[in-house]
Amino acid sequence: MALREINLTPSEVLARREFLRHLGFWAGCLLISLSLIWGFYFLQDYTLLAKRRKVAELKKMHLNLGAKIDEIKVMRAELNSLRQEQSGLENITLNKPYSRIFAELSDLINEHTWLTQLNIDSGLDEETTASLKLTGFSFSAEELGNFLDQLTADPLFKTVVLQQAREDETVQLSKNTHAPIRLIQFNIECSI
Repeated sequence: MALREINLTPSEVLARREFLRHLGFWAGCLLISLSLIWGFYFLQDYTLLAKRRKVAELKKMHLNLGAKIDEIKVMRAELNSLRQEQSGLENITLNKPYSRIFAELSDLINEHTWLTQLNIDSGLDEETTASLKLTGFSFSAEELGNFLDQLTADPLFKTVVLQQAREDETVQLSKNTHAPIRLIQFNIECSI
């Protein structure tokens, strides 16, 4: 004897079950494929957002750098103006005090040479240095030469140049002598 399986379930129920099973299978496949597509989309979107953030950060950094560059330019302009002021002050402070110049001249000048005029140009321009112009008389060329040698040897006075020396006859220097005296009038220029 053989046993046969008899299915008493109505065929509509069986068809519905099969339909639901197929529907569940294909819906699952569709959900898996949609989740893969959406996952890939969100991954691409996230990487694109990261790149956009980097670009936005770079633009922000570029704007910040522009502001910093402007600040640096302003600071450089201020530094240049301060350097110009400092160089002007250095020129003023680098020049020797006049009292020192007078003291050195009084030590160097001999008793047979004297000054009638003394001009000091402080050289406030950046290109020029302080200069000294001496005008005076000497009893002889030897005494004037000694004075020039001492002036040249002194480290305070640089580039000592005798501009002019000429013999002059002057009327009496004192009431006791009536004869004219021969003197050498000189002009000396030097830088300080």
